[in-house]
Amino acid sequence: NDQILFMWEGVFVILISAEFFLPMRLLGSYFHIAMNGMAASDKIFDLLDMPVTEQGTKTVPASSDVALRNVSFSYDGEKPVLVNVSFGMRANSLNALVGESGCGKSTIAALLTGKLRSYTGDVLFGNTSLADISDQNLLRNVTYIGHQAHLFMGSVRSNLAMGNPEATEEQLWHALEQVNLAEFVKSLGGLDAPVAEKGSNLSGGQRQRLALARALLHNSQMYIFDEATSNIDVESEDVIMQQVHQLAQSKMVLVISHRLVNVKNADQIVVMQHGRVVGSGTHQELLATNDEYKRMTQAQTELENYVKGVEA
Repeated sequence: NDQILFMWEGVFVILISAEFFLPMRLLGSYFHIAMNGMAASDKIFDLLDMPVTEQGTKTVPASSDVALRNVSFSYDGEKPVLVNVSFGMRANSLNALVGESGCGKSTIAALLTGKLRSYTGDVLFGNTSLADISDQNLLRNVTYIGHQAHLFMGSVRSNLAMGNPEATEEQLWHALEQVNLAEFVKSLGGLDAPVAEKGSNLSGGQRQRLALARALLHNSQMYIFDEATSNIDVESEDVIMQQVHQLAQSKMVLVISHRLVNVKNADQIVVMQHGRVVGSGTHQELLATNDEYKRMTQAQTELENYVKGVEA
């Protein structure tokens, strides 16, 4: 009997030990949550303690040229990303930035949109320095379209309205027609058709074209396309590039692209290498005079021929 009683006492201890262990385990979890909360609060307070950047008060002059003069930039203060970059872009022109990954193309786009301010040298819109232009006015006059479309949960109408809240229904449909998306939206039920978070109910090409339609409604002076046609279908790429060339007739357009075929008809192609400008000109001029551009063109042609051979 004593042995049986001892056995049940052992079973009882085993069962009750789990009940004692669970609160200790929960205490460890709560401690982990508390530590995460403290780390998050430190980041929030650091953000609140950051000095407010002094904004300019000037505006982007109408139909102005853009010039970068000896612009240098480093993210960490040690390794330079841009080194004495100088080139200009005329109003109503198609310009292209080409070069290997990491050469500073997207950094230039970030400078022109005001996302990065701690550069040396000068960026001029007409005769007005970028540093003197207010952020609000810069956002109004420079539109950025990247490789990943930022769409929000709502409707086609609400996403388009972010480009121009005062746009009429006719203007919304016209923008959709420009990007060859009107018939698709009609098939969904019209402008009030739902758009899921991040546009997850649309294909990559449809998301990108909807983002382009929104950008067209913004009607800014300058458009920057940063790898906007990467990772989308051929039809969407053709539609976007058609709009790029059409925009360049009345706007300043800067295209950043790895695919040289998309920029060979640009008014100016700026070639970058290791953060420096190593050449500029038209496609034919660079083929005749610039070794880096010739190398990239040959490498891309060989790659495309290889892919075609594999597919065949």
